Amino acid sequence: VKRFGRVEALKGVDFHVNYNEIVGLVGDNGAGKSTLVKIIAGVFPPDKGEMYWEGRKVIFKSPREAREHGVEIVYQHLALLDILSIDRNIFLGREPVKKVGFLNILDKKRMREESMNILKEIGIKRIRGPSERVAKLSGGERQSVAIGRAMHFKAKLLILDEPTAALSVRETRKVLDHVLEVKKMGVSVIFITHN
Repeated sequence: VKRFGRVEALKGVDFHVNYNEIVGLVGDNGAGKSTLVKIIAGVFPPDKGEMYWEGRKVIFKSPREAREHGVEIVYQHLALLDILSIDRNIFLGREPVKKVGFLNILDKKRMREESMNILKEIGIKRIRGPSERVAKLSGGERQSVAIGRAMHFKAKLLILDEPTAALSVRETRKVLDHVLEVKKMGVSVIFITHN
């Protein structure tokens, strides 16, 4: 159960995702899909009810706590920064550093190498390199980068919020192919859509 003032956004939701399963969460705009996954991802606390993760009762108090358990969410409006490169976006907020004297500096070489591996793992071939700016990517490529970022940080449950909204048929197919690749890696997926 989740309420926002007098509005009851969720009431009596019973939802289950198995290991290595893709579950579609389908409904009209305003049906509560995003609210539900924001509870799962630690953005909102539930007002009532119980949530279990890998057999144990939990309530994630923050998105960081959910990520530490392996829950990654890719929002409809991607959290990618156009002015940064692909590798900087993949590691945004979790940048690897190396010690140089008494300073910690970005380990750009590691970021480039790991980003190339991530792009290859999820089957992105058209991108010229990890230093390419995100602003130059198509909508489908941007989704793929966001999915790759989630996978790199060892997602056990990947939540995709309207991942094919505003994409062409061809780009939608590519994103769906990436989702199947993610499943092959043993990851569960919640795929949210109104379509």
